[in-house]
Amino acid sequence: MKGTHKELMAKKGAILDELREKVAKAEVIIFVDYRGTGKGLSVKDISELRRAVRKENAELKIAKNTLIAKVLKENGIEGFDKILEHPTAIYLGYGDPVAATKAIVEFAKSKKNKENPDGLPVIKAGRFDGENLDANGVRHLATMPSRDEVLAQLMSLINSPAQKVMGIVNGAGRDILSILDQYSKKEE
Repeated sequence: MKGTHKELMAKKGAILDELREKVAKAEVIIFVDYRGTGKGLSVKDISELRRAVRKENAELKIAKNTLIAKVLKENGIEGFDKILEHPTAIYLGYGDPVAATKAIVEFAKSKKNKENPDGLPVIKAGRFDGENLDANGVRHLATMPSRDEVLAQLMSLINSPAQKVMGIVNGAGRDILSILDQYSKKEE
């Protein structure tokens, strides 16, 4: 950042305010390394990632680790000091946390390379439902069914008995019609 000390402090304050707001409303927070080992994500890749995760009401924010650490501390989120020792971006999901997590994990899988076998960005850790997660915990969260998938399964369970009842009622009606049809043919 260039400018006078006063301008720099104003920019830093604006970044802090934005991070505070976003961390406070996030359902899931994932810490990632967009550089990885060797060649990291290009500007084009980062733009592609941002477009992909926007569909799941999520975003990737790149900020200085000191600013991220300050905002986490203000929000009572601890345990990520070691994670923030190296370049880190913060990924924030505001809607369905599982869908948001799946979006970044799937994107990373599409960017695998020899130096980064799990893909880019490298998932370092996360926070969901008040609990800190390591990288494996974040990947596990991505394997869970999303809110929409759970609702679809629930609706299927709710509809299944009703469909069976309708099948029985319709079957009984067909049986009665068959009997009446056979009876009418006997009388002819």
